Amino acid sequence: MMRRLIKCFAPRKYLERRNIENTKLSDASLLALMCLKVQYQVATWKKFYQLVNDISLSMLEYSRFMRRCKNPIPILQLIRTGLVKESAFGDIAIVDSFPLPLCQSHRNFRAVLFQNLADMGYNTTKRKYYYGFKVHVVTDTQGLILNYELTPASIHDAKAAPEVIENCPCPFVIADVGYVGKKLWQVFARMGYLLWTPYRSNMRHAKQHNIRQLKKFRPRQGVEHSIARSLGGLQMNIEAIMLTHNLEIMGMLQTSN
Repeated sequence: MMRRLIKCFAPRKYLERRNIENTKLSDASLLALMCLKVQYQVATWKKFYQLVNDISLSMLEYSRFMRRCKNPIPILQLIRTGLVKESAFGDIAIVDSFPLPLCQSHRNFRAVLFQNLADMGYNTTKRKYYYGFKVHVVTDTQGLILNYELTPASIHDAKAAPEVIENCPCPFVIADVGYVGKKLWQVFARMGYLLWTPYRSNMRHAKQHNIRQLKKFRPRQGVEHSIARSLGGLQMNIEAIMLTHNLEIMGMLQTSN
């Protein structure tokens, strides 16, 4: 299956690169291993490598394996976006965000990892501050990830929403109270989208407006913590998770449960 996806969506230059036939681990096998790590929720790449190396006599040396995993990041993106374009989805999209902390809360003000990119944000669900990033996701009602954006943790949902929703194929967008605001509604309208958000409980006509069935829609998320120590490693982890999630939603991979 991975071989077919690479052939369909990878550019010809990538498929015909020099000495590709002499690689010890094929591109298809590499992508399959990346999805396998996500499915079985192995915490670190080091641990996953040790598990795979114990049952395989043809594995690459660890540093080489990690370089190979980072190289196909653009291919993961092309496969994910290509599959989305070929998928059938309805008229409704769901936009939401979730925190991606980089350390435990007691280290928030001492953390230096990604210090020029990450910052402090507030997790409203757990009611505590965290240091890291925020992932903004737009999905269809079945959970298929249509697009995502990674921002510093302090970026408000409403500020990132227009960028993450751009080119979304669904004309109707559902969001939570974090996206409430006439200005954002107008921005979405100019982009060709109708935005629906519940009213806050203290807003006028909240009981009549808030539709219980719509409020229950939430994107299914799989990235809650990252131990990546480089930007390439972070991007590799997120792309592997997003692609694996979509392949499971589309029935192209069996779930690990």
